[in-house]
Amino acid sequence: MSVIQTPRTFGRKPSFSPDRYRNPDNDPRGAYLVAPLTYLGVRPKLHYAWRGHVPPPGRHWRFTLERAEAADLDGRIHWPANGGTPRLKRYLAEEEEKEAPLDEDGLPRTLVERALRSMLHALAQEIVRTPDYLAQVEWRDLERLLGEVLSGLGFGVLVTRSGRDGGFDLELSCDEAGRRETYLVEIKHWAAPSRPGPGVLERFFEVVLSRRANGGLFLSSSGYSAPALAGRTEIARELVRLGNANKIVGLCQSYVSRGRGVWTPTRSLPTILFADTY
Repeated sequence: MSVIQTPRTFGRKPSFSPDRYRNPDNDPRGAYLVAPLTYLGVRPKLHYAWRGHVPPPGRHWRFTLERAEAADLDGRIHWPANGGTPRLKRYLAEEEEKEAPLDEDGLPRTLVERALRSMLHALAQEIVRTPDYLAQVEWRDLERLLGEVLSGLGFGVLVTRSGRDGGFDLELSCDEAGRRETYLVEIKHWAAPSRPGPGVLERFFEVVLSRRANGGLFLSSSGYSAPALAGRTEIARELVRLGNANKIVGLCQSYVSRGRGVWTPTRSLPTILFADTY
């Protein structure tokens, strides 16, 4: 999709200064500036009395009365304590979104990221409702999903780029007992009856060792071959744990439950990560 960029304003764009924003009334949307609610000009439909206020001579309201009332109901109108003219709140978070760099489709990255997270959340909910749906998820989408799930559970998450992953798909970080710890996650989403064998597990074990990670989690939605399980050493079991489709579904369940506020972690993040693995 190509986008033709056209200038929205002429001249120099005003500088964006986040330090000018304040939140004197503890607005849940965060810091804001106040802007005039009137424009120059006389437009009869936008010139009315609103709660004892009328636009100054030669000016009109920014909104219709219905829109002004809706904005006030939404908490976006600032009413000065001294009874002065109402003003419009312009929130820092929304202004930062406008300043965000554009992606290849000309959309602010923050908007794209928000939409992607919403889709991943819906995907996790679907997997929780119908675990068999996991088989229909495309492999790269599963990597993104688990990145979102583990981020939602409290980990710092880096999702590696396809083809440049260095032998792992996710790099997790967390603070544990005052120390910064790192864990690697490799995900195999193969169609049954294909299952990872000993060579695949051995390579991941070597990656975890070479990167000096605190541990690794290998997730395979189709399970593992018998030789892969039989050939594991005690050292490999200690450093790299294995999870199957049930583990993936379980992580999604914890993520969805936490989003609903019905689940609060009582265990450390590494314990949650390696629970129900072998």
